[in-house]
Amino acid sequence: MNKLPFPSNENAHANITAIKAGDKSPWNRINPSEPPPIMFQVQFCDGRVISYAYCDLRETRLRDAGFLQLCLLGMEKYHINITGRNLTELAKLIGAGKLKSFTELGPRTFELPESSPSIDKITVETLTGPA
Repeated sequence: MNKLPFPSNENAHANITAIKAGDKSPWNRINPSEPPPIMFQVQFCDGRVISYAYCDLRETRLRDAGFLQLCLLGMEKYHINITGRNLTELAKLIGAGKLKSFTELGPRTFELPESSPSIDKITVETLTGPA
């Protein structure tokens, strides 16, 4: 029963304490007085954190409000796939270079309302190997 295809309150991986505390989204934007950041962080629900340079970001693809893909070209070529809901604001913030970090919350729970933005899963694909 722990692999049900719908939200569950038994989600051990969801880190929703920041959202419950009053922050409405799983991403951190810069303050208006701050300069644009050089890098953005991807925080996974298992505790991993990976930082990427904004100058490596070549393309963003918003398929619908629930799927965003970031295409990066640095030392290697990466696709960062973000799945969730209400991700349109995230795509706009990344495109404008006004985002510090975003956090994977894990599978959906009943704790968050359906109208709030959520990042359910982040996958990073390496498309080319070392030269």
